Amino acid sequence: MIMSKSAHLFFTTTCFFFIFCFTTRDSSAQVSAQKTLWHIGNADKSDAEFAMAPSGFEDFVSKDFGWENKFYLVGFSDPKKDWPYTLPGPEDAWSGSSGGAGDRAAVENILFEIDKLPQQGNYELVIDLLDMSAEKPPLFKVTVNDTSWEYQLPKGSGDSTLKGQHTEFPGYVIRIPIPANVIREGGNEIKLTTLWGSWLVFDQIRMEGPEGVQMSKPGEAFVRSVNAANYEVENNNKPVQPLLVDVQYLKGEPLLTAFVDGHKIFEKKVEQGRYIFEAPMPLVQSSKESHYEIKINNLVVRSGTILRSTQKIITPAGYVNTMMGTAHSRWMIAPGPWMPFGMVKISPDNQNAGWQGGYDPIFESIGGFSHIHEWTMSGLSMMPVNGPLITQVGDQTHPESGYRSPIDKATEEAPLGYYKAHLAKYNITTELTATTRCSFQRYTFPSEDTSRILVDFTTPAEYGYNVQDVEVTKVSDHRIEGFSKQE
Repeated sequence: MIMSKSAHLFFTTTCFFFIFCFTTRDSSAQVSAQKTLWHIGNADKSDAEFAMAPSGFEDFVSKDFGWENKFYLVGFSDPKKDWPYTLPGPEDAWSGSSGGAGDRAAVENILFEIDKLPQQGNYELVIDLLDMSAEKPPLFKVTVNDTSWEYQLPKGSGDSTLKGQHTEFPGYVIRIPIPANVIREGGNEIKLTTLWGSWLVFDQIRMEGPEGVQMSKPGEAFVRSVNAANYEVENNNKPVQPLLVDVQYLKGEPLLTAFVDGHKIFEKKVEQGRYIFEAPMPLVQSSKESHYEIKINNLVVRSGTILRSTQKIITPAGYVNTMMGTAHSRWMIAPGPWMPFGMVKISPDNQNAGWQGGYDPIFESIGGFSHIHEWTMSGLSMMPVNGPLITQVGDQTHPESGYRSPIDKATEEAPLGYYKAHLAKYNITTELTATTRCSFQRYTFPSEDTSRILVDFTTPAEYGYNVQDVEVTKVSDHRIEGFSKQE
């Protein structure tokens, strides 16, 4: 068959059948919190206790707020210095977004440490907002450890509150019931970000929970997590399984020491910044549960059990995460499984056409997987779909629009040579890899008789192009051949 310019090709493919089991929780269930575990600010209809208040929003970037490595540590940080009164959105130029720099989604991180958890209890995160943008209300995302919620906030009163002026806006409160299994002993992290839209202004953030929770007071270093690695490394020409100790420097000269089953395996002075130390544990021949202790300046700050087992040796390539550098990036910088100097550079695309188009992690959807990501060059996008036939890709700010699909960010993987994500709209798992001259794509479809693969020759890209000619021939039920000519 011969197809003309700007053609879209649709064909069915063999489906693989899987059973997915889900459990749901009634989010309207009553939560009975016995006490406030911690809070940032006061619920007093004022932002005076926060940094930059009441009107210094234009200093957000110069004060170094909104970056992934910044944090507010409960019991250590000062809200007047360390917590901004406002959180901008990608639509705000004062957040660092611009036509040249791209869209920046600022993030504020809250860390807190729990020394002891009761066996049962209800938790609730309460985010009390003074106001938000009326013109472009924010799409607000909250992540507690590895569990996320998204909220399209209503229209606020305008820019007056942001500029320090009083308004009659009544405020807006977000209450998030947190499943007990999400909160853990030791380090916990909350991320607040605006995926799209404009600013919001805080009144208070607080966590409520059962009376039996015992909070920890930070010392000179904060241990975020302790886990047994799922790989082995060479240490003094011997394979070992690392104990991964994720630690954040706070002050002074903290000396970190790690013990496993009563034996010291690691000691290191913690310097400025965040580190994930690989403390070497002796190999085991079979699965074994071990006890660990982490000390800071000879005081136990974390202890627990880990499961040790035989693992594969990791190479330097195993540490690579191709997502790094993709935010605010150009078309040719993407999390695709590319070979060095490869002709084919397949990657997910989630942005509209235009400058810095392609992939940015703030957009939690995928509009296709295109094969060419070179400077000023693009083309040949593929997308597995089902349901009614849709021939437009949709808009980056509306993840359900067109044939694009929202994705569960927790399913997204991008190590070297491999990409994986789950398309929530279609319940399809996608996996990609490539050689120097071709791509390999595996799509796992649900039991659905409308499943198809869409091929789009006019994918949105950083630079526009015109398709002059397309020819596609069906060779068999499992093979097509063809070409496209574009300029």
